[in-house]
Amino acid sequence: MNPLIGREHVLSTWHAHLAAVRQGAGGCLVVEGPFGIGKTHLLKAMAVEGAERGLTVVTGQGNRPDLPAPIHPLINLLRHVMPDAADFDELVRPDRNPFWLMDRVGELVESAARRRPLVLVLDDAQRIDDVSGLALRGLVQSLASSPVLWLLARRPVPTRSLAQHALGWLIDHAAVRLALGALEQGAVAALCARLLGAEPDASVLAWAERCGGNPWLLERLFTALREEGQVVIVDGTASVVADRLPDGVLTAVGRLLDGLPRAVRPLLVSGRRIGRAFTVEEAAVSLGEPVTELAASAEEAVHAGLVRRDGERLTFPHGLVEEALLHVSFQERSDAADAHPGQPGQPVQPRPTAQATPAAPAAPRSPACGCGDVVARALATLGDVFDGVPRTLAPALRLLAGAGRGAEATRLAEVALRPGVEAAAEAQLVLELSRGLRDAGCPGMSGTLLRRTLTRQDIGEAERAGLHAALAEISQGTGGGSDAVVAPSANPAAGPAPSGWAPRQAAVPAHCAACERPLWTWLVRALVAADRFEEASAVCDAVKQDAEKYGEAWPETLWHGHHAELLTAAGRLEEARGEAEAALRLADRSAPQDSVPARLVLARLSLHRGDLATASDQLRMTERLVTGDGGADKARLDWALAQFHAAGGRPAMMVRTLVDVDGRVEPDPLLFSEAPPAAAMLVRLAKHTGLDAEAARAAGFARRIAERNPAVQSLAGGAEHAEGVLRNDMVALHRAVELHRQADRPLAAGSALEDAAEVERGMGNKTRTVRLLESAVDLYLHCGAQRDLARVQKKLRRLGVHTDRGPAAERPKSGWESLTGAELRVVRAIVDGKTNREAASSLFLSPHTVDSHLRRVFSKLDINSRVELTKHFLAHEALSPARAAARRPGSAG
Repeated sequence: MNPLIGREHVLSTWHAHLAAVRQGAGGCLVVEGPFGIGKTHLLKAMAVEGAERGLTVVTGQGNRPDLPAPIHPLINLLRHVMPDAADFDELVRPDRNPFWLMDRVGELVESAARRRPLVLVLDDAQRIDDVSGLALRGLVQSLASSPVLWLLARRPVPTRSLAQHALGWLIDHAAVRLALGALEQGAVAALCARLLGAEPDASVLAWAERCGGNPWLLERLFTALREEGQVVIVDGTASVVADRLPDGVLTAVGRLLDGLPRAVRPLLVSGRRIGRAFTVEEAAVSLGEPVTELAASAEEAVHAGLVRRDGERLTFPHGLVEEALLHVSFQERSDAADAHPGQPGQPVQPRPTAQATPAAPAAPRSPACGCGDVVARALATLGDVFDGVPRTLAPALRLLAGAGRGAEATRLAEVALRPGVEAAAEAQLVLELSRGLRDAGCPGMSGTLLRRTLTRQDIGEAERAGLHAALAEISQGTGGGSDAVVAPSANPAAGPAPSGWAPRQAAVPAHCAACERPLWTWLVRALVAADRFEEASAVCDAVKQDAEKYGEAWPETLWHGHHAELLTAAGRLEEARGEAEAALRLADRSAPQDSVPARLVLARLSLHRGDLATASDQLRMTERLVTGDGGADKARLDWALAQFHAAGGRPAMMVRTLVDVDGRVEPDPLLFSEAPPAAAMLVRLAKHTGLDAEAARAAGFARRIAERNPAVQSLAGGAEHAEGVLRNDMVALHRAVELHRQADRPLAAGSALEDAAEVERGMGNKTRTVRLLESAVDLYLHCGAQRDLARVQKKLRRLGVHTDRGPAAERPKSGWESLTGAELRVVRAIVDGKTNREAASSLFLSPHTVDSHLRRVFSKLDINSRVELTKHFLAHEALSPARAAARRPGSAG
């Protein structure tokens, strides 16, 4: 097989780096792709070419368990080219500190590279351990200015190990990523000709199409067909006469699956039994396994390239693998593996059929998962965990489940419904959550929760009637389909008591290695979306204090990013910017993906400030980090990109990014739930560009989400806002303003005021138009939304109203008057005698954000001490209460 067929884009990059390293520059290339895509073959071909061009090539896979993967082959090289440079036996002593060893080997390699440029090849980088990952990252950085070219290959993996974080950092900051995808049709035909030694006819290409452009499958297929005598070559043209999969292909696919975690095979076999497209929920019912446990296997299969996501469903990209999974040997092996591992001969337990309604996912009980314990301790800060907390969470979890995050909402409910929870509080939470699950198309999960709560003997008659009514609604909507049987709690009067609920006494890191994102992040997002800002702040504070108390490593970058999201939603843009900047300063300590929330906040804040260049930079970086269609940040990224398109003068592109009737692009319920103004903005731009169907679709979608979440005022405000823009309805727009004000969302209220002013202007009412625009100015000025402020002031000038209000007019670049509201709040806390940490706690900020604000204050005032800061405060704020009071309403906060 020629590994270079169809890889011209990779070769051009490779040749450019070869030329650069021969001129004395360093570099790093990471070849990345799913199984069988040709990474190993490509690395070998590139290594041979490097050697042919006069470079020294070193290859390795780290087969010495006592040495980091990149160190072992380098020491062997140094023994050969620099035998007198060091005591190599001393270097490989088992007790050597690996980081000292990395530094020493780096020095020697740098010296060797001066004599002759090096190409260092490392395959299967996804398999390296944490120490090897850190060593690799350090060596690439330290040798960046030397003629050393690193050539790495890895298959994407869902793990959040330290090694993969280090590789992710390299890809983001020091390497060029070469992504290998499926071969195109022309390349497939050329590869078939190379494998068979003849031109392929239609029968050959039909078999090749089942491989989905995967070189490994193509090679295994045609090798097996030739061995079975199923290939005929006449007059230089090859034909296939087989009518079934050759045994060699079944063997090869079986070995491929054996190389993956054990649970992947039964997931794929069960999924193929269901159909060519299936959901994890359907597979979980078929296998009798919790959804959350199978979710990790699904992610593994997606990253390996064996399945791909199509919305909520999984599909098979390779017909060959799909056919192999239907073979009886795969079915039997999958069933046997799932009976009772380690107990041969045990019968396979009966399972529900694939057509059964999905059951509720259980909270993960993996020893690696500490999510529930962290959330439990955070919930304890919100009030009475036996009554108040479930009632507080009810609307938030309903919203989260209805937005398509039923698994996360159910897991949060499992934690909240601790033993001893009052029956009425549990019934309220379960009713709300079950409605959200039903709205999201998961009636089985909804019914399971309702039935389990009905097993409690202490449920009041009113609550019991409500639960039965909800069950009846589900039965009518699903034709009476039954759910998998769920055993009642051991103590029904105490409510459901999920096993393993009690928080562990040992420290639990706030970043769960078993989950896509820690569960507490979804709790914060749900509370913010439900307008519960104080509760979300309390959870953030509790998570931070929890991590500091136990002294564990935790995702500070992720924490700052989510806190910045919270502050942005509340209109506190200056503080949000401080949090986001703090997150990026700590990015080296966390996984690259942990910086995504902060980057999205900075992108949106840059748009509010009119800084499109910074917004573009942050969005480009975020697009590299957000992969797939079902990730935690996909909806937020889509919204930020849409806003960027609109700000850049591409309104039609903005609309069609999120809703397109002809292209069957539906709005994302998670986006509309977390960004209430999104629908109105879509409607406004769709009308402006003549996309009337899209405008109506967006308004209708917002209305449905609001109706499904009647307790969330911002969603009702978003629906009224969208309807008001669609119909030019002043009453609806005024209702939207009031609802957004009640929900403490000043930016959304300002946007609704602008649209109301536009309707009044069209009716010729200048006085009311000016009044509405001036109200919007107050809100934008308070939030520090400079671009929005400038836009409204421009509208006022067109009406003959001139104002110099604004951050630029009120705040010079230096001096006391330059301080923002956020900075003044920090100053007051410091002058009151609080430490940075105490000030952070009282203001619901992080110490990093307080530090950032103080640095800016000291710079603006040209001072160096807190004593000088106190003198300034006494001279301006404390002795001028009238002026201070006049400033505060317009301060940025």
